[in-house]
Amino acid sequence: MGRKPEGNAEKMFKKFGKNVDSVFSDIKESKDYAALNIDKRVSELHRNKESIGSHMTDFSKNAKSQWQEAKPNFERAGQELKKALNTFFTNRAYH
Repeated sequence: MGRKPEGNAEKMFKKFGKNVDSVFSDIKESKDYAALNIDKRVSELHRNKESIGSHMTDFSKNAKSQWQEAKPNFERAGQELKKALNTFFTNRAYH
């Protein structure tokens, strides 16, 4: 004897099973894809961290040397401003 013809319920459950399998397959692919993207992003962040660290070190060295060059000029300008204000207020006190 042969197999009985497939009924409507059996067809529906078969189709439902295929859809469930497809969803689980998509979920696994998405999970694998997300894990791969996360790994790539983490390695990219590590590379950027090293690059930013070296840029900050270079910037710090340059800023320090530039500050050392400008510092005497600021000190001199501050002294000149102090003299000018003292002169202004001293002369103004007598008027």
